[in-house]
This record gives sequence, C-alpha cells and structure tokens, in this order.
Amino acid sequence: MALAIGGQTMALWPRRQEMPKKTEFVRYNTIKDYVKNIQKMRSNEAAVNNLTERFNSLIETVIIRAAALAKDNKRNTILAEDMKEALEKTVDKKHLTWEELLQEVLLQTPIDLGNLSKGITKYIEEHQK
Repeated sequence: MALAIGGQTMALWPRRQEMPKKTEFVRYNTIKDYVKNIQKMRSNEAAVNNLTERFNSLIETVIIRAAALAKDNKRNTILAEDMKEALEKTVDKKHLTWEELLQEVLLQTPIDLGNLSKGITKYIEEHQK
C-alpha cells in the first residue's frame, strides 16, 4: 500500500528485508531420498529439516574454525590438518583442559551461562552434605 504526497509515492511501511540465506551443504532432498531409497522408510518433514539445519550449521562451524586455524598460522589455505582439528573440536567428545572448557562455556548465551551457574551451584550444594 502506498501514499501519494506532492507527486511522490511513499510506502506506508518499509519493504520486508529478507534474511540472508544459509548455505546448504546438505540438502533436504538428499536426506529424504536416502531414507526412502536406502533405508526403505518414510521420513517426517520436520525430522529431515532439523537434521539438514543442524548438519549445515555444524559444517559451517567446522569451516569457520578451520579458516581461523589457517589464519592463525598465517595461511590463506585451509589444510587437512585444519579441518581435522576443527572437526575434532566441534564434534568429537574429548576431555578438555579447564582453559579450553572455559573458552567453550563462554561461547554460550548469557541466559545459558546463568543456567549453567545455577546448575553448578546446585551440584556443589548437594555434594557438600
């Protein structure tokens, strides 16, 4: 809807800005077809969407971390060792030093940090008895 004032047409509300589209490393149809053709099962749309979103986010995180490792080593090429380290840091479950654990914890939202603090306090109180 527009409004004409003095020969100029003005929109009554701004145009909707579109969110930047996330990169699709893994596509919805790839997962859907695999489940149908290989596993011989049907799949729920929400389940497939959730899986593709999480995998795409995971892959993006690994690539961002690998790029940071390459830059830290003053390279503009991501090497296999960068990808391996980034993948291990992102996916593998391993024991972290307290400094590494602190770095991971500080990546959380303030609300999650508050919940984590409450959980730790509760754990300490329960185990002091």
